[in-house]
Amino acid sequence: MAGGHKVDPQALTQAAKALSDIPKHALEQPLAAVKDIQLIAMDFGQGHQDSYGPYRPAVTRLANMADSYLKAADLFAQKLTASGGKYETNEADTSQAVKASGR
Repeated sequence: MAGGHKVDPQALTQAAKALSDIPKHALEQPLAAVKDIQLIAMDFGQGHQDSYGPYRPAVTRLANMADSYLKAADLFAQKLTASGGKYETNEADTSQAVKASGR
């Protein structure tokens, strides 16, 4: 409890799980479908084929942004998990040192 702050390693682990799992489950399937889109200009209809030109790169860009978000959330989750482990190790070491100093 450095500086009067208490850290709950389990809360860090739960937050990491939420950051990693929830977006992944919500976006994985739709993201794969968007990346594998099979539309062609004719699918937009006779009068709207010109709209296909900007559509495809825009959808691809949005898919890439979502993919980047998933990777960033997962990386942040890994860092939270690592931090929780470090706090647990530090607490165990400190507890052991206090017990040893009392002997």
